[in-house]
Amino acid sequence: MPALQGGSENQILVLRTLLSALASGVDVDEPIPLPGDTDAQMSFSYVSQRLQPTGLVTRTGQRSWILTAAAEEWLHTGDDGYLVAILHAHIKFIGELLSEARAGITQSDLLKLAEEKYNCSWNSLDQIRRRTAWLRSGGLATLDFDYMLRPTDTGLEWLSKIDVVQPGTFKRREAKQVTSQGSEVPPAHPLVNAAVEQADLDRRKHNIGYIPRSDGDALAAIRKFVAAMTGETSRQAIDEFAASEFGLRPSSSASALSMLKNSGLVEQIGFNLYRATAVGAACLESSANVDLLRVMHSKFSFVGEMLEALEDADTPRDLAALGRSRYGLPSDSIPEIRTRLQMLRSCELVEEVGWGRYQLLPTGRTLARELPMAAPEETSDVSGRQADSPKGSDDLVSELAEALSSGALDSSKPERFEKAVADAFAFLGFDSQLLGGSGQTDVLVSARLSGDMGYSAIIDAKSSASGKIPETQINFDTIKEHRAENQAEYALIVGPSFPTARISERAQSHRIGLIEVGELIEVVRQHSIAPLSLSALRELIQGAGLVKAATLEKAWASEKRLHKLCDRVIRQLETEAANADMVTSGALSAHDLYLILRSEVESPPTPQEIEAVLSFLSSSLVHAVRKVGSQYAILENPRITAMRLDALARNFSLHESE
Repeated sequence: MPALQGGSENQILVLRTLLSALASGVDVDEPIPLPGDTDAQMSFSYVSQRLQPTGLVTRTGQRSWILTAAAEEWLHTGDDGYLVAILHAHIKFIGELLSEARAGITQSDLLKLAEEKYNCSWNSLDQIRRRTAWLRSGGLATLDFDYMLRPTDTGLEWLSKIDVVQPGTFKRREAKQVTSQGSEVPPAHPLVNAAVEQADLDRRKHNIGYIPRSDGDALAAIRKFVAAMTGETSRQAIDEFAASEFGLRPSSSASALSMLKNSGLVEQIGFNLYRATAVGAACLESSANVDLLRVMHSKFSFVGEMLEALEDADTPRDLAALGRSRYGLPSDSIPEIRTRLQMLRSCELVEEVGWGRYQLLPTGRTLARELPMAAPEETSDVSGRQADSPKGSDDLVSELAEALSSGALDSSKPERFEKAVADAFAFLGFDSQLLGGSGQTDVLVSARLSGDMGYSAIIDAKSSASGKIPETQINFDTIKEHRAENQAEYALIVGPSFPTARISERAQSHRIGLIEVGELIEVVRQHSIAPLSLSALRELIQGAGLVKAATLEKAWASEKRLHKLCDRVIRQLETEAANADMVTSGALSAHDLYLILRSEVESPPTPQEIEAVLSFLSSSLVHAVRKVGSQYAILENPRITAMRLDALARNFSLHESE
């Protein structure tokens, strides 16, 4: 159950503000003023993941969200009872909680009932309090002076209109009989069978990535995409199809296309030209989606293996833990697990027998016997993997983001968040030491650079179950002492949020930076795309008061600009070589490239930027192009250049110091 800023009785008011802003077209990263007497602000991107399970919003891209029809209806009618009914339909123990409170009950007793009668394995009152807050905010319940929760008259009327689950109905997975008949699965197409048999199970990707949903069915959406590309298809045509079929923006369409290429169902056959592979076309020959699932198993880890894991676990959380401990998934990524479960359900291999509990069907056991599976290994931690199997950047970023976001809210185990913060700064390139303990700073990070370029900072990691850090939780004088004791130039506090302007003002006066965990996650994500030097990152570390990821936006933009220019230059040289004439002989000068490229974009590259790119590409280490007089000629297929750079990167990662 999500919790929003603004206090218990303002949950719905804050939600209406956020969803109304999203509906009006406000950018997901733009701060939205929250209602009330405070100066609190919140971007939709910060709270989007919390709202995803509610049935109110749908992700359409990495940083793109839209309202569901139910959310639009609520905003139109203003009926808060309808809103709570939506939440009740998607999140367990809401209507049931209110029903149990008919005669009055304490929240502590509700926690016991949730565990004993409804199989909710919560070890604190947090989830009960969150549900109580939403019910109170909707005027459906009151919490009296004697701490007894009771439904209001409006709440009793609301209960009469909804269905609630009877206690114990889904407590054990044996409680429901298997409904599917038979155990046969459609045979694999010969091309699909060959792809599965030839799959390197140890080199599969961990993250499937973004899949738009077609009526909630991931495989149905994949089928539609592949069918749309059975012939040569331009990128523009793909974007138009994605927009008309799924309402996707080009950026979201690009994410879906990347997933399809990684799955081996679609291939790029030219500049901005794509086509379904032979395997992809073969998957369309059957009306069943099992062949699509077989292909996904051959390309992504813990797809077929989940059929085995379902013999020992039946919830997404437990399956995620098994995926990590037995099959090497980099993190307990619940969304990735749910994507796999949804695929298995659509193929009628598993069924949901209760709230978030799944049961393997006979068809699932049959397919499990057919598929080649990775051997399960009991590993204590993902960090124990051998050095010759480095973790992919996308996987590592996902793991860090999950650890930061969950650790920030786990105030019962502050060491979790401290470690996540230390790992995040290590990913950024700092020498990051996790200290902790009484009388010490939590994390010490150092930029070990020569001369006066080096610097260091102490970091205090603050977690909070409420999602916000109160002023009373921060001792600025102690942080200043830690900064002096460690001879650090800078000091930072990382927490889920710092809701009041006074905290920011006090931090500013003490020259201490405040970084909200969502901002740190964004820094990590951008760093994986456009890594910055420690010198460039100093601009972020030296900040005082609220520090935003946007501080580095200009540096990231410059880095990404050079990356794109590098690709564009080598592609232009490739085109020139393929169309050589008597004048250019297949080679171009920096000035020639400038004249060609300056008309392609609004902000054309400078001659100096082009010279820098050509100098890099013609260096003895890269040797992708050769300089002949004042002109440059390509020496190889750009794919080979990419392979060489990738090999160089792997060499660095394999030999980095511990």
